[in-house]
Amino acid sequence: MQRIISRYLLLLCLLPLSVLAGERLETVIRDLHTRGTVSPDVTVKRLQAADDRPGPKAPLAQRQRYYAVLGEFTGIDRNPKLAALAQDAQRKLEAMAVREGCGGCLSDARMIQAQLLLSQLKADEAASILAEVDVRNASLEQQLRLHTLRGWMLRQQGQFAQCVVELVPAEDIAAQLGYTVDQAATLNLLSTCNTYLGDFARAESNGNKAFALAETTGSRRLMAATQLGLGYLYAEMGQQDRMLKAYQQGLESAGEDPNADTTRVVLLSNLADYWLRQKDYQQALDYAQRAEVLAKKLNDTLTLAFAQTNAGVAKAHLGDMDGGIAEVRSVIDVVAKDGTIADRMAISQELADLLEYAGRYREALTELRGVMQMRNEFSRQERNKTVLELQERYAADKRQREIERLGDVNRLKEMQQWLWAALVVVLVLAALLLMQWLKRARTTNKRLQGDVAVLAEQSARDPLTGAFNRRQGHHLLARHVGQTDGAPALGLMMLDIDFFKLVNDDHGHAAGDRVLVEVVKRLQTLLRNQDAVVRWGGEEFLLLLPGMQLSKMPELAGRVLRVISEVPVTVSDAPDAAKIPVTASMGCVVSPFGEITNLEALVQLADLALYKAKGSGRNQAVCVSDAVKGLDEAALGQDLMAAAANGVVQLTVVVGPEREK
Repeated sequence: MQRIISRYLLLLCLLPLSVLAGERLETVIRDLHTRGTVSPDVTVKRLQAADDRPGPKAPLAQRQRYYAVLGEFTGIDRNPKLAALAQDAQRKLEAMAVREGCGGCLSDARMIQAQLLLSQLKADEAASILAEVDVRNASLEQQLRLHTLRGWMLRQQGQFAQCVVELVPAEDIAAQLGYTVDQAATLNLLSTCNTYLGDFARAESNGNKAFALAETTGSRRLMAATQLGLGYLYAEMGQQDRMLKAYQQGLESAGEDPNADTTRVVLLSNLADYWLRQKDYQQALDYAQRAEVLAKKLNDTLTLAFAQTNAGVAKAHLGDMDGGIAEVRSVIDVVAKDGTIADRMAISQELADLLEYAGRYREALTELRGVMQMRNEFSRQERNKTVLELQERYAADKRQREIERLGDVNRLKEMQQWLWAALVVVLVLAALLLMQWLKRARTTNKRLQGDVAVLAEQSARDPLTGAFNRRQGHHLLARHVGQTDGAPALGLMMLDIDFFKLVNDDHGHAAGDRVLVEVVKRLQTLLRNQDAVVRWGGEEFLLLLPGMQLSKMPELAGRVLRVISEVPVTVSDAPDAAKIPVTASMGCVVSPFGEITNLEALVQLADLALYKAKGSGRNQAVCVSDAVKGLDEAALGQDLMAAAANGVVQLTVVVGPEREK
């Protein structure tokens, strides 16, 4: 059975080094981030042996950094001894936070706690801890850890689009710091999330970049891990030859390095599964038995169970039917104790298939009934989880729009109906998955993950254009509110399609829809991964641009105007279809704006600038900048032109290309 274990894709990235006497702490830390380490045990020895390791009376900043790094490099392993060291570092940071008022210490402690939970695949518990991390005045290293941990958490929760949003800035920060190991590991995890989203081109690009960086470190473990990720990508693309080559290259990269044993056992299990599907049972048995030996050495019972399952299936097909069936039966209790319900279903399905192959139909039927019971329980859990997420999303919306919705009973009923409709969709989806499960448990499990990701994506998207909907736009803005201190600037562009009503009147609403879809497509060709297009209402769109520099805003506005207007929109696929010239008007502002950090107020300011652009002839952008100290937010909102005339703000007008007739 093929088993891609998600926690390994982030953790398998460390390079052998010697324990050097006489090293300074900063030298050790940078070396760990740029070249890696033999193992967490060796990392602990190097950190504890540093010449300038801080004692109890050392300055607060030195003690904080030491315990944060110690927790970071010991909290990635489920080894009880190392986990105890991470927990001790967490407690010391918490004590420093209480006794010495160190807010950054508390943030580091919470991140260690979340990391320990994630190493145990407890993503939901980790999420509640990470939500409490204070990002104000965070260092670049803390920002890197927080983005990486959130990405890891979202990967485990199956929220792959949001995972990408977290990992893009993490990779950028790692590159700024020169932390090659972190950058390669982040790109590897980003590649996996791209794969789950079906974005295979970016997945391959990020995976190849990760491997190239891993080669520069010389880390066998990291090189093997990136090939493991690429192999999974090619499996999803249906390119079996490339998948096989990636797994084989991963084994070659791992060599005999014991630090790469965790990666090697996954690669061996995946190769055993490949040869099972090719019906080359002898090769499958060879790889499965090699995986068994290594899993026993690592004392990883769950990995061993899957290796033994592969071996049992291979033995049965090679003629030892009773022995093979007995071996698969022997691991079911182990998986019931240490694995998930999906793991139990997968192995029970393998056993049912073997029993059917052996002609033992009564036993096969018994196993299939057990699979169906587990499938029902699994579907129930997924439905409950989905309904809970929908309810939480509804509660958040209610808080954000409480004033608007006060007394609006009709809208409340509509939201309730939407929730029930979503529940019905999930129930139908679960029923379909149940039917498909009888064919192949492993295939269905992958489809379930994909369907959950699609549901999450659809709930945030405008169904016509594919842009984020206004509700999701509010969520994105609210998320940035919590990161204003020390976080990159946020560019806001409010865009309105000129004379859109005439398009509907002259050509029909289908043509209008075509224009909306095409405008969003053109906008997305200009945007980065972290940018977002939000359909704010009708023909009005809001562009959210994290990290946008104020000085670059007019240049980008000009590019947006050009890409929208340079080619008329063809209203249908007919040869004689009408071609509609399209232009847009925009209002632009960057947060924070002077002393104003209220994003809702700045969205309104961008809207005022948009109306100024429309009132001045359309097909142009008005960018607001240079706010003076002590700016009156209320007065600015009432009369933007008066504020500009009095020198309170500066308006930069960018005119678009002449509209084609």
